[in-house]
Amino acid sequence: MLKRIVKNIDYTIGISSLIAIIFSLIVIGSATLEFTDASFTELKDLNILLRLLRLDYSIVLRQVVWIIMGIIGLIAILYIDYEDMGKYSKHLYILNLMMLLAVIFMGKTALGAQRWIPIGPFQFQPSEFSKLIIIITFADFLVKREGKLNRLRDLIPCFVFVGVPMLLILMQPDLGTSLVFIAITFGMLFAAGARPALLAGLVALGLLMGVTLYEVHEYYHKPDISLEERMTEVKNAMSGNTLYLENNQDIMNDLKKHKLTTSNKDLQKYYNIISREHETVHRHHERFHKLTLKEYQMTRLTIFMDPESDLLGAGYHVWQSRIALGSGGVWGKGLLGGTQSHYTFLPIRHTDFIFSVVGEEFGFVGALVLLGLYFVLLYRGVQVAVMARDNYGRLLAMGVVSMFSFHILVNIGMTAGVMPVTGIPLPLFSYGGSNMIMNLAAIGVLMNVYVRRQKLIF
Repeated sequence: MLKRIVKNIDYTIGISSLIAIIFSLIVIGSATLEFTDASFTELKDLNILLRLLRLDYSIVLRQVVWIIMGIIGLIAILYIDYEDMGKYSKHLYILNLMMLLAVIFMGKTALGAQRWIPIGPFQFQPSEFSKLIIIITFADFLVKREGKLNRLRDLIPCFVFVGVPMLLILMQPDLGTSLVFIAITFGMLFAAGARPALLAGLVALGLLMGVTLYEVHEYYHKPDISLEERMTEVKNAMSGNTLYLENNQDIMNDLKKHKLTTSNKDLQKYYNIISREHETVHRHHERFHKLTLKEYQMTRLTIFMDPESDLLGAGYHVWQSRIALGSGGVWGKGLLGGTQSHYTFLPIRHTDFIFSVVGEEFGFVGALVLLGLYFVLLYRGVQVAVMARDNYGRLLAMGVVSMFSFHILVNIGMTAGVMPVTGIPLPLFSYGGSNMIMNLAAIGVLMNVYVRRQKLIF
């Protein structure tokens, strides 16, 4: 069996993935180093080989361990006929729910989210593996409904099937992974034969709901912030600092509207009026966030449209990422030459914003090389889906392609400042154990479908 697998394996997928991983190790080793002015100046005189020796190999070696574990998982998946995976889809689905529930009760909290389960000195993120499990199980779910996906009511069971684990992930909270589930769902539904017009209509409806959600949030958010700032100004004026108050025409007009002056007695009355108004508005604002997304989630999803509005807060990540990408030019500043990266202006640069490091140190050419590798991987993934011997294999391949496509689109768009900041890692590139192992396992699923594209092979 080993000889047959080696003979029929898709080397295009394997080689493009391997090159991307090697490239990622170099960038991770560079991104995690921090320099002072003196050490950075000294670095400029070193050639490329000496610079390679200066990489942070403690982080690189840790990533290599995850890569080796991922390759072991890839090989194990190759040995299993993908049809056999479908036979255990119910068990896998239940296992998926159990892992996600375990996060709620025994998960480790970090960076404001409860997503990791500790196992001895290690920890893994169930939501990452949940993506691949949902592809395997949802493919089997759709195969059993072949030809029955033409109406909206036919799609409701599909949305419930994916929606249950997705809601558990939202509870962590992990908005980025939840959005990946939506991309996987629609990609696989399209491949399963659902009407394109129906899917397009649902996407349009989702976008309309998103815009409506944003407008409703602004309706509550702006008055809440405005009244809070006005209360501060009035309180300062009551303490004797009336300069800004007198220059604020909105407040002065509002005082006239209530027939009040700038005396302390009238300012106290005015403060009580706007305080009661603020209390009402703030209560509605908080209720909105309890029923929908939290304030920080709304901010992360919308700040890319105007990062300059909060450069020292929510817009900092996007702004620094834009600077890093733009400063790289055509050829980049060279390995370890990125000032935004190594002077730590660019945050979380070895995970979410690793593409910014590529752009800064390797320039447009380096970014184009990485995009080329991803294009080969995705194009070949679509070909594997076309060549699959059955519907289940085709849906597995399209599920993996949909997942990778969404990750690449959102992550690179996020670093370029044209997509929301959702914390979605770059496939086969960002630092992280669970994500790397899952990515390589997903590559294993693609290769599995290709190796068994003809029943005569095995």
